[in-house]
Amino acid sequence: MSKPIVPSILRGRLRLSEYTGLLLTAAAVGLLAGLGNVAYRKLLELAHLLLFEEWGNLLGVRSYFPSLLLLPLLPMTGALLLMPLDAWFPGEIRGPGLPRFLESVNLKGAIFRARSIVAHAAGSILTIASGGSAGMEYPIAQIGGVMGSVVGQRLRVGHERLRTLVGCGVAAGIAGTFNAPIAGVFFAEEIVLLRSFGASSFTPLVISSGIGALVARTVEGNHPAFYVPHYILRSPREILFYAGLGLLVAAVAVHFIRTFYAISDSFAAWRIPPRLKPLAGAALTGTVALFLPQVMGNGYEHVEHALAGRFGGWVLPLPEAFLSDDARAALLGPLAGWVLLALALAKIYATGFTLGSGNAGGVFAPSLFIGAMLGGAYGILVNAYFPEIASSPGTYAVVGMGGFLAAAAHAPMTAIFLIFEMTSEYSIILPLMFTSVIGYTVSRHFQRESIETLELARRGIHLEEGREVSVLESIRVADIMNPRVEVIPEAMPLRGILRFIPSSRHVTFPVVDPAGKLSGILSLQDFREMAYEEGLQDLVVAKEMATPDVVTVYPDESLRDALSKIGFRNIEHLPVVSRQDPREILGMLSRRDVVAAYNKALVEHSLRVRES
Repeated sequence: MSKPIVPSILRGRLRLSEYTGLLLTAAAVGLLAGLGNVAYRKLLELAHLLLFEEWGNLLGVRSYFPSLLLLPLLPMTGALLLMPLDAWFPGEIRGPGLPRFLESVNLKGAIFRARSIVAHAAGSILTIASGGSAGMEYPIAQIGGVMGSVVGQRLRVGHERLRTLVGCGVAAGIAGTFNAPIAGVFFAEEIVLLRSFGASSFTPLVISSGIGALVARTVEGNHPAFYVPHYILRSPREILFYAGLGLLVAAVAVHFIRTFYAISDSFAAWRIPPRLKPLAGAALTGTVALFLPQVMGNGYEHVEHALAGRFGGWVLPLPEAFLSDDARAALLGPLAGWVLLALALAKIYATGFTLGSGNAGGVFAPSLFIGAMLGGAYGILVNAYFPEIASSPGTYAVVGMGGFLAAAAHAPMTAIFLIFEMTSEYSIILPLMFTSVIGYTVSRHFQRESIETLELARRGIHLEEGREVSVLESIRVADIMNPRVEVIPEAMPLRGILRFIPSSRHVTFPVVDPAGKLSGILSLQDFREMAYEEGLQDLVVAKEMATPDVVTVYPDESLRDALSKIGFRNIEHLPVVSRQDPREILGMLSRRDVVAAYNKALVEHSLRVRES
């Protein structure tokens, strides 16, 4: 049983209830996560100054050819620095770490080590500061969550309260990053705690998120993350344009998710040393940046320009000697929409190269960048054809940013409140709601899993289907299969089989050929009638009685997959075979083993909930 969250002596003196103790602990977690958020961003600024600006000046990198050809060296430097870090923290810094974080929070007891703070922070700082296409928000959320876990473990709280404290740390981190306490709460509820809404968890999240935002405001001042022009809905008909924008962001979000994992799969299949893959990914990101350097880093400075409707010098980053700002704006005018669309698509591939190859960071900032560029391009288009109805392109960039986040992360409430709080523009809520909900609904129809949960779903873990089912999906066949397999050779006659069976505890046996490869399956029912025919005992062999159509299971499949196969054929045993050679037998899995593992998982989960 877990110990109370507040020591008994302290509770006696202060007369605090357990729930009051939880709220005080949530406040402490919010303070720690808020301070961690501020420290992280200061370190990121310093690292960017050293790794991108100073190192870039030393190399002679400029924003124009031919010196621009040296640009890929900057993200490659960050990838090189990741190598010793990966050796110190094996398995903790590679790629987008949020899927592993979600699995740990929802399936593995929400237990993290304090050293994970260093791993999440250092890895993502090196990648983002050197120009890798990634975001800092998910690492910050994970750092806050780890802080909540460490505090909860020290106080020995139960499973559910430990999850709540992890959510508190996440909420505080996001709230402090964007000065958005409401969005911090919904981020924790929608994305991390998987909409497990309850009053007992909601109040601590609110307290922690508010304190995280308060810490950031105390250090950096109270101002919105982005400044945008005031929005006025010119005509109710304009809502139709925002509905169209919702369809656009949904289509591109589905493309983003699928492209991201296709690139990740390509790097995983690439037969080079794993620690060299981030270097190759950084080189590819730098190559994309040769043509569109705006895709490097989190890109927030370019997002700010797009939201303000300024399409000039930042899109064509040439020195004044080549082209003045006015000339650049005039030249870009007719092409601005196409350039913004190109930036959105380029950011998709740059992010895939960066994170899919194993560099560290998150996809939150890239999602905001892609959405802003898509919205800006769409806004330029509708302004060209409907200038009397459509608002400024900057307004569509703001709405597109929220809509794309909702579609890619499957978190519409987080997106709506985040954009509202980031811009402090309440009038944007109506179009933002339409675009975000349509984007989320259409994206989810074509891509069931979000960009954070698809990695888990591909391993058979569907977190949103319920923790009981997810716990079962997290158990692999290899974890419970019996590696000791009793096989029957194809040539064994019925008489030999009848002598063999009494010494065995099984009723189903794989039949193998002379090379020991699976060729069929034989059960007692297959030869029960023949057993009493004297003339057949030396004439009939195992191969003739066995069923050649064998239902098998792979060791990396989940028990849920195994249950579906067992139930479909109503069979008792499944041979476990190798994916590389489906005729190579690795073990046996019985219906009894699967049911026992299922019941054990449910009991363990119930005990954790009861202890909390």
